Amino acid sequence: MKYIADHDFHVHTTVSACCHDENQTPENLLKYALENGFHKVCITNHLWDEGVPSEAEWHPAHTVERLKSVLPLPTHEGARLLFGAETDIDYNGVLGISRKTLDEMDFVTVATTHLHLGGNTVREKPKTPEEAAELWLQKIRILLRMDLPFHKMGIAHLTCGHIMKGRSHEVIRLLQDEDLYEIFQACSKKGVGIELNVKTLDMTDEVRQVLMHPYHIAKDCGCKFYLGSDAHKGAALETVKAEFENVIDILDLQETDKFPLAKQG
Repeated sequence: MKYIADHDFHVHTTVSACCHDENQTPENLLKYALENGFHKVCITNHLWDEGVPSEAEWHPAHTVERLKSVLPLPTHEGARLLFGAETDIDYNGVLGISRKTLDEMDFVTVATTHLHLGGNTVREKPKTPEEAAELWLQKIRILLRMDLPFHKMGIAHLTCGHIMKGRSHEVIRLLQDEDLYEIFQACSKKGVGIELNVKTLDMTDEVRQVLMHPYHIAKDCGCKFYLGSDAHKGAALETVKAEFENVIDILDLQETDKFPLAKQG
């Protein structure tokens, strides 16, 4: 059975300091779920757990206390909102969420590609695609060495623009298949979800082919996928389902390829 676009496991409200759309509320995200036939939508605001020491300086608003301000989430028999977070790994390899906080979440997605945050996720922003490609591999390897409940965790936007502004496809093109197979075989073994949020509809064929290549390898390795829009504003939600369905078609995904937590039930 073909993979059904029936969820969104990466979406923000104004609790994230970078989300400035006052309409991005839990109530409106529940409406978004119902209008698109999504049975689950996970609110994943940015988090650096104040209980986790880091040499880097993180946004003071992205605390556990502020994260919990969305609770209790609105309910509806037709769709369920999940309580989650998007966190980072700092330049010392520290994950920005404690095990205690993680255990309180329905789902947590980890951004390994926020390479634009010099002084936070990386000591300095990469200056060349080669540097960025090495950091891309390094971040994921660090995450996969951790002892975590990967059954309710995902790796966010692996091919997003934050890797290197305007040059992410150049970075992805540099990744060697042997490294990608090593990484995604480990992801499959750990059971961590791989996020699909590639906006392919307006890409050139060349860029689309480059950015989708890692996901083809992930599928070949038996990885499980979830859908994530990373939407920070209401306007972005209008094309989400079409983008999801296009990526599903490109990868020829089946329901057996779906991350278990994202399945109905």
